[in-house]
Amino acid sequence: MPGATHSPITPERQAELHEAWNLIAEKKGGLRKKEVYKVLRALGMAPTDAEWRDLWTRMEPVHGKVEYHQFSHVLEETLEASFNVDRINQAFELFDTDRKQYFDANDLDRVMRSLGEHLTEEQIKDMIGEVDCQGDARVNRDEFLEMMCNF
Repeated sequence: MPGATHSPITPERQAELHEAWNLIAEKKGGLRKKEVYKVLRALGMAPTDAEWRDLWTRMEPVHGKVEYHQFSHVLEETLEASFNVDRINQAFELFDTDRKQYFDANDLDRVMRSLGEHLTEEQIKDMIGEVDCQGDARVNRDEFLEMMCNF
């Protein structure tokens, strides 16, 4: 899949960013440092102190406040930088040891057992079904990548 470009910034994720911002901002316009941190926490993010200082600096606050466009731009850059197709392909290959370009319930069961998870046949079938867009009871590389992009 060389040359494929996927971004973790789905329209749903963008809407989530905006909604979290609006919960804190209401009609204030820009937000101060503590308020932006609350938005990050509302999004389920927990940056370290160093990461937080870097994010805040990259948002380029003016008079101690940042506007939504600055916030969303930096967050999108951060999420895109953490998205690594090569690592996702490596994860896919843990399931597809035979290099058949898909994995099935047996492959998923093998990996889950190696992680100490003993799932029922129904649980495995459900997990495959959540990702399988083609209805062939298998997960191909594109389906896996799409699932990981939206995770």
